[in-house]
Amino acid sequence: MDIKHFLITVFSGLVGTVAMTLIMYLYSYLSHSFTKVIHILGNMLVAERNYYTPSKSAITVGSIAHFGVGVLFSLSYFLLWNWGIFKINVQDSILIGAISGVVAIVVWKGYLSLHANPPKLSHFHYFIALFIAHIVFAVVSVYVLQLITNNPELWYEQSSR
Repeated sequence: MDIKHFLITVFSGLVGTVAMTLIMYLYSYLSHSFTKVIHILGNMLVAERNYYTPSKSAITVGSIAHFGVGVLFSLSYFLLWNWGIFKINVQDSILIGAISGVVAIVVWKGYLSLHANPPKLSHFHYFIALFIAHIVFAVVSVYVLQLITNNPELWYEQSSR
């Protein structure tokens, strides 16, 4: 993978993560359930318990971790697509987003159950928001990739020549 294609993939992952975060925060607003992922993740990582009004360090750590994982998901998706496991289209984007959503729910369920001071939140609402947000992430990431590059399905093959 050359630097150009790496940066395109990173950028699409960052944009997808922004869209995902907006969905999580919108869900929080509409459902009146706390699903603000950066607040939750940041506080859990820095061992604070101020979920509703987190410190700057909790927001910073939560943002770096959240966006870092988003970039890793994006790189993983595009490798899977380039290896022929999925196609770059809306249907497969929804499918890989749903699969990622289930994986995220399992990981978060484990993290919440193992954490010394987990937030008191509705797991049902948090997991529903997480599932929907991963589908949005995948669809937006693919759309951004398609906007930037002419032939997104072949970037991996082209860069290995």
